[in-house]
Amino acid sequence: MKNIELRGHRAELIKGATAIVDAAQAEGRGLNAEEKSKFDAMESDARGIKDQIDTLERAADMKKELAANAEVRQAAPKATRKGAFESYLRNGMGALSNEQRSIMSELRGTSTQVVGTDTLGGFLVPQDFSNELDMATLFTGEVERLAKKLNTAGGALLDYPTINDTATSSDLTSEAAAVTIQDMTFANKQLSAYNYASQVRVSMQLLQDNAFDLNGFLAEAMGERTARATNAAFTNGTGSSQPQGIVAGSTLGNTAASATAIAADDILSLIHSIDPSYRSKASFGLMANDAVISAIRALGLGSANDFPIFIPSMEVGQPDKLFGFNLYYNNDMESAITTGKKTLIAADFSKFVVRSAGGVQMVRLNERYMDELEIGFVSYARKDSAVLDTRAVKHLIQA
Repeated sequence: MKNIELRGHRAELIKGATAIVDAAQAEGRGLNAEEKSKFDAMESDARGIKDQIDTLERAADMKKELAANAEVRQAAPKATRKGAFESYLRNGMGALSNEQRSIMSELRGTSTQVVGTDTLGGFLVPQDFSNELDMATLFTGEVERLAKKLNTAGGALLDYPTINDTATSSDLTSEAAAVTIQDMTFANKQLSAYNYASQVRVSMQLLQDNAFDLNGFLAEAMGERTARATNAAFTNGTGSSQPQGIVAGSTLGNTAASATAIAADDILSLIHSIDPSYRSKASFGLMANDAVISAIRALGLGSANDFPIFIPSMEVGQPDKLFGFNLYYNNDMESAITTGKKTLIAADFSKFVVRSAGGVQMVRLNERYMDELEIGFVSYARKDSAVLDTRAVKHLIQA
């Protein structure tokens, strides 16, 4: 079937599935066994079609990329930032034109860690390459995607101001009456910039092959590696000589009744341990390991009204729902539901900040692996993270 036909069929399935739930709700009852079976079947079919649509769209994107690469190879060379940067990656500084050298000098890293020759120094990657790298981190680095972003030019220690003014309200005053002075008390979080580096080796043969998508290869390889490391830190980092992770920096929201299971009431108590002023935001949601989410899905229908507490996403790119809130997957969280494990996070993710300092930088190692006819590439980024408000970030812990 064509993409448009698949989308139409999937839309009908979604419409049918939601109609079943709507009908039951209108009658003030839960789903019966037959309705539940139909709902599950429609959900399964819709997910299968979603996978087919994704495959077709990826294939179409690949065809577009091939066509675009062919056009670029046929077009007259132009010394853009992307072109100069890719030429540097393929051939080193010695092969660049004067115009390309001028462009690369603009990209030269300003940190004392990277000043020097092209074998020792680094270059800030152009924005389009950085965008490709960010895309490669999208699904691996879920925490950073959801967090509040703070980008700085340098990596000096940064004081980030915070305030808790929730106990203070304006006064109701009469005409000409003096207004009570209510000073604000500020605190701060200190954000550093920790290095995350990755090295890739590429053969000279591939570098000389213009059909080889060097930018795409490096962005994917280095982006995924960096994301795996930073997501682990942004999840479980202690905050001592490393980023503070969202789990490590969270406070207790609820203790589960069981050491080895999660009940619907456990989840509800966690959600309601956070003030409604945070829960009402679009940035609020829940997060857990895929294995834990699988166990939560097994709860099936809610015990009180027999309505599904877990609603799978029916739209590409949209998260699943748990009790109506966005549910995010993070496999750096605990996978085992056992005593003392923090298995579920509820958070206003805007109260968790990730700092990126100086942008992504790239170094070309011309001689280190030349005896194997390979060139090394090192990328590095400097990042830190912290929970800004512990009242907005809480965890469920097993008894």
